[in-house]
Order: sequence, then structure tokens, then C-alpha cells
Amino acid sequence: MTRLGFTKRFIIIAFLALTVRLVLMLLPSFTVDMNNWMAWSRMLGEFGIFKFYSLPGWTDYTPGFLYYLWVLGVLDKTVHLGTLLYPFLVKLPVILADIGTGLLIAKLFLTKSTKLAKFGFLIYVLNPAVVFANSVWGQTDGLIAFLLVLSAYFLAEKKNVLASSALWALALLTKPQALLAWPILVAFSFLREKFKKTLLFVVWSLFLAFALSLPFFIFKNPLFGLPNLILKMSNESPFTSVMAFNFWALFKGMWLPDSGTFLGATYSSWGIVLLLGFLLVIFLRYIKQVEKRGWLYFILGISYLAFFLFPTRVHERYILVALPFLLISAGLVFSKFEFLLYSAVSLLVLVNLYHPYAYYTPESFLSSQTLLTVTTATHKLVAFLLLAAFFGLLFKDKLAQRFNRFLRFNLKPKAREVVWPKLNLSPKISRYCLIGIILFALVTRVAWLNKPESEYFDEVYHAFTARQILHANPMAWEWWNTPPEGFAYEWTHPPLAKLGMVLGMKVFGENPFGWRIPGALLGVGSVFLIYLIAKALFKDEPLALLAAAVFSLDGLPLVMSRIGMNDSYLLFFTLASIFLFLKNQNYLSAIAFGLALSSKWSVIWAIPILFILWLRRKNKFTPGILWFLVIPPLIYLASYLPMFLSGHSLSVWWEMQKQMWWYHTGLKATHPYTSPWWNWPLLVKPIYLYTSNEVGGFVSRIYAMGNPVVFWGGLLAVAVSAYFAFVQKNKNLAFVVFGYLVFFVPWAASPRIMFLYHYLPSLPFLAIASGYILRRNLKLAIWLLGIGLLVFIYFYSHWAGLRIPLWLDTSYYWFSSWR
Repeated sequence: MTRLGFTKRFIIIAFLALTVRLVLMLLPSFTVDMNNWMAWSRMLGEFGIFKFYSLPGWTDYTPGFLYYLWVLGVLDKTVHLGTLLYPFLVKLPVILADIGTGLLIAKLFLTKSTKLAKFGFLIYVLNPAVVFANSVWGQTDGLIAFLLVLSAYFLAEKKNVLASSALWALALLTKPQALLAWPILVAFSFLREKFKKTLLFVVWSLFLAFALSLPFFIFKNPLFGLPNLILKMSNESPFTSVMAFNFWALFKGMWLPDSGTFLGATYSSWGIVLLLGFLLVIFLRYIKQVEKRGWLYFILGISYLAFFLFPTRVHERYILVALPFLLISAGLVFSKFEFLLYSAVSLLVLVNLYHPYAYYTPESFLSSQTLLTVTTATHKLVAFLLLAAFFGLLFKDKLAQRFNRFLRFNLKPKAREVVWPKLNLSPKISRYCLIGIILFALVTRVAWLNKPESEYFDEVYHAFTARQILHANPMAWEWWNTPPEGFAYEWTHPPLAKLGMVLGMKVFGENPFGWRIPGALLGVGSVFLIYLIAKALFKDEPLALLAAAVFSLDGLPLVMSRIGMNDSYLLFFTLASIFLFLKNQNYLSAIAFGLALSSKWSVIWAIPILFILWLRRKNKFTPGILWFLVIPPLIYLASYLPMFLSGHSLSVWWEMQKQMWWYHTGLKATHPYTSPWWNWPLLVKPIYLYTSNEVGGFVSRIYAMGNPVVFWGGLLAVAVSAYFAFVQKNKNLAFVVFGYLVFFVPWAASPRIMFLYHYLPSLPFLAIASGYILRRNLKLAIWLLGIGLLVFIYFYSHWAGLRIPLWLDTSYYWFSSWR
């Protein structure tokens, strides 16, 4: 053991981490900032520190880091550093500061365990956000973070007021953001130490800040040079947000003048009020815990998070100072909840940092236009999640207790089966709940189904062709014909869905309700099938009801069941095939599979699901499985019977299958609402299906998008379910996660353009995963379903195409990518 308590193995780990960070320093820097550093360094080397702020040009930066740049400038005059070595040397002290912060974190965690010390060191030093900001970008946030953490350490652990105040002064000279820490350190000293020590901290810190900055201002306002400079720096970006994904980016937008007003006060004033208000709330909430170890680190961490979120004029990097403090707080109390928030905030910070880097440094090979589009589209979501993390920290004690209860697996020692929370739900009440869910799905899918009163979106293909089949027009089966303007013959998918529309029109008339009602009823049936599948897998009635309820609240299956297309048919028959296979009804399952295949080829992704279910059977080699080799092809061929009766031969049918294949594998079309497969779960790019003209301030639109509560909550549920499936070795839960992934991940290999509605077959499994998680935590179920229902009601007119005021329609576009 060394004097600090670190083993030789730890020292090797630290050396390897340093090596990684030094290598990453060779990656392209943020050009604007790095050019400033090098220009200032050369100016300092040429003219010295006394004249720096009198030189022409922009020189608004506090003196701390400029001392180091002065040394580099003098060195560059003697030995030309070059375009590669200069940026490397500019970044070097910040990287060493990161390593120093990591070592200090490890030192603090050693009181808990050696493993925790190694873990803490690595998850800070190799934190992607910290690495990107300091090793790649080339900023000084790691340096101010190190100095502030060291200042807090000497005050809280060593009770050394002189060292703490001196380190704070250095931090202030590095970046003015250190001002926020000063009253917190003073308050901590006052609450924990004697008044004399507090007074010493105040006097010594301010004196050192003045004395160390004096050489730069000796010939230019030596007394007030530093405060005037800091004030000038604070006024340089008078905008709501300067690329920071925070409160202002979420509710107003970035780069707007913060001189704008709300209720008579400017945005900048509101920002100060919000910050001071939340700082007061933080102190009042946690003042009684001041004697606890880690209090100072937590208060500094959450305060710097508040400093990033609520004031105006904030840059994206200001949040980095919060990270080491949040990590230390999590480790000292060993809070899994706080570790989770630290990890989540770090990931969100990385997204925020990448956005300006890619925007302003397009020449870097690290800058991707695709990723920039994603960060642009999701910046409000990131801001919302960072706000949620702040409130999670503000109420961490209560939330951590619930989180820890949530992590308890509550397994039977041998069977590894979940013991569900007790719920008094009689068969009669269960039946009424199921009927209520089904009726809700029915009403929401059938109400106003005749609106709009003409074909919209892909109905100009599917419903139009169904009408031609209704009238026995042979051209409905001929891909080579020229359709009427604005329409097209739909031959790129099998015809079962179109035949369903024909049946609907024969019963209800040749009108929009007629061609839409079969898909709507199948959409209701899908809700019931999710209930049946969940119950068959987990043998738990409440879980099955929760899964069906979650699915009934989502907007995407609602919209896709209310339009004359084939997706609702595909989903219903695919789910029917899976359920029947679960119940060992091979013959009926094969029929359902054949009907799904006759609706859309995408059913092939159900084959791996059925294969997994077959592997789980005790008696695999049953003759019934052979039905899948016979029945689906026969049903598929039979779906083309109207084509054969219209005078087309088998050779035409075969040529049509080849045309379909060529179309889907060679389509090079573009569309403004296309989206890649990986952003579907994030709900980045919904689809406009219909929009009317504005009349009298009213408009009607149909938007294919999910319920944000279901989509985002469900995505988290899938991730947590995957974790539980691994820990519990729960095969049913693993099957649900597999079913979710297999229906949308293969789209990564698709050569054609893709849309959000291709994610539809994954949603039943997302709903079942959500039902599983909610069943484990019934209080969470009440909240999520309640909020989900409110959001459903709010968005319903947007999904159903009801005429609404323009102001309400405008409120639906939470993110720029939702327009």
C-alpha cells in the first residue's frame, strides 16, 4: 500500500487510464476554442501578462489559465511547438486535473472499499462526457472541477480553511462559475466550524483572488479589474441558452435574446429568480443533514446542476462541474439511485456537448450530420430529462427508498419465480376491467372514423385499390397500368387487407367508414390478444390487464388501426398466431400466420419468435408443426383468388411477386418524414398523415405518433425487463424482450426508406414489458396509467383528425422534429 492507500494494481489502472486520456487528446479539438487558446498563448508570449487585456481583439477570459498559456507562449517563441504539439500541451493540464479528481474520488471512496475506489476513479476519469469535453474538445472545465473538489475536500475532510480558500481562489481565476461555490463553502464553514474560521475563509479567498489576478491588471484598473472582467464576460452572450439543453431550451428555445419578457420581467431576471429560488429550496430541504458526510459534495453537485438548468446565458459545458460532486455524493452514501442519476446525467451531458461540437466543427471526422440532426431533434427531450434528474436529486431520499425496493427481486429461493405484490382482484372485477379496456379501445378507434371523408396518406393506394377490387376492375391487379391522378394501384403488398376493406364496404357502403372499420376492429382485437399473450406467459391476471391497458393508451396503434392500410391486419394476425402457438394450437396458429403473411411480408420476423416458442416445448417433434409448411402458402395463394377470377394467370401472379420483391429491395424514394430504425423508440420523427386547411382559426390533422408516456416509459420498461430477465433467468421475460427487438432491429439492414409505423409490431411486447414492471410496483402503475390517460386525451384530437383551435394544435409540437 502506498501512503495514499492505493495498491500497485490501482496505480497501474490509473496509469493506463491516463494513457488512454493522453491518446484521445490527439483527436480533433473544438476549432474555435483551440484557436483562441493558441492565439492568446502567442499574444502572452509576445507581450507578456501586464499588457494582455490592453491588446486589441477579444481577450475576455479570467487570468488563471492564462498564466499557463503564457508559459506555452514563451516556449513557442523559443521552440516552435507546431500544430499538433500545441493543442496537446494546451489540453495537458486539464487531463492531469481529471486524473487528480479521479484520484481524490478514489481516496474518498477507500473508506468504503477498494473496489468502490477503483470503480469511482474509472467512472469519472473515463466518463464519456468528461473525456469528450477535456481530451477532445479542449476546454478547462476539468481544471475548475478539480480545484473546486479539492477545495471542498480540504474544508470538509481536513478542516483546512487556508488551503480550501486558496484553491477556491484558483478556481475563480480559472472560470467565474466558481462564484457559485463560494457562498456554499462559506455556509458550510459557518455551520460546521467556528465563526473565526469562516471569516478567515472569506477574507483569505477574496484576497488571494485579488492578489493572483493583480499582475494582469496592474496597469489597467488594478482594484476592480477582475470584477469588471467577470461582469463583462457575463454580458457577452445575452441569450436564453447558448447551446445548453436546459430549462430555457425546453420552454422557450436557444439563442433567443434574454431581454424578452414574461409577466413584465425579463427572461434573465426570471432565470436569476429560478436559480436563487431553487438554491433556497435545496438548502432548506437539506440543512438538517449538514453533519452527514458527503453533505457539502451533494449540495455543490445539485447546485451546479441548478446553475446549468435555470439561469439564462448558460453554455453547454457549465454542467460538467456538477459531475464529480454528484459522483462523490453517490459513493459516500453508496446510493444506487444517485449512481444511476450520475450515469444518466453524464449520458445526457455527452449528447449536449456533441451538439455544438458537430455544429461548429463540421470538418472533424467525429462530426456526423446524422447525429447532429438527432441532437437537434432531441434537445428538448434531453432538457426535460435533465430537469427530471434535478428533481430526482432534490427528492433523492424518498425516491432512493422506492428505487431500492424496486430493485429487490423478491424471488422464491429455488423456483426463481416472482412473488407479485398482493392485489385483491376478484374474477368479476377482472372481467369488468377487461371489458372496460376493450370498450375504451373500441370507442377510441371507431369514433369519428369517417373523418376525413376521402382517402388520405397511403389510403390513396390501399383503399383506392380496394374500391377497384370491389367493382371487379382487373387493373387493380396490374402493376403496369397508369392510375388516375393522385392515386395508385397497390400491388406492392399481398391483398388480404384490401379484401378486408372490400368486405367492410359491402357491409357499410363504399365510404371511408366502410374501408376503415375492419382495421379498426382488428385494432381492438389486438388489445385483447395482448391480454391473452401476457396472461399465457406469466399466469397473472393483473399483469395481463396492465399490458392491455398500456397498449390501448398508445397513439401509434390507434392511428394505424383507423386508416385503410394493412398494418392493423398484420398486427392482429401475427399476435393471433403467436398466442395460438403458445397454446399449442399449431393448426390455428398456422392459419393466423397465413393470414398475416397475406397482409404483409413483415410477418417473417415472427418466425424467430415462433421458433423460440417451439424450442421451449417439451415435445418438439409433433406432426402439427408441419401445418406451417402447408397452410400459410395455401392461404397466401388463396388471397389472390379475386385476381385469378378477373382473368389473370398464375404466371402474372408470379411476376407480381417478383415485382413486389424488386420494389421493396430497390426502392430509392425520399420522404420528409422518413426516419431510421434506431430513433423509433425515442419518438424522434412522427409522421403527418393528414392535414386540412386552416378555417376560422381551426384545423384538423392526423399524426402517426406514440403516446410519449407509453413510448418512453415502455422503452425504460424493456431495458429494466432485460435486466430482470438476466438476473432472474426468467425465460418468459427474456422472450418478451426478444419479441420487442426482433420486430424492429432487423430494419437496420433494410435498403428502403422507413417510417415510425414500422415500429408497430414491437409495441405489443413493449406493452407486456411495461405490464410486468408495473405489476411489480402497483403504485407506479396508478401514476403511469393516470398520466398516460391524460396525455392520451390531450393528443386524441391530433390522432383522430378532429377540428381543433390552432393554439391547441400548436401545443402538440414539443420538439422541432415533431413538426
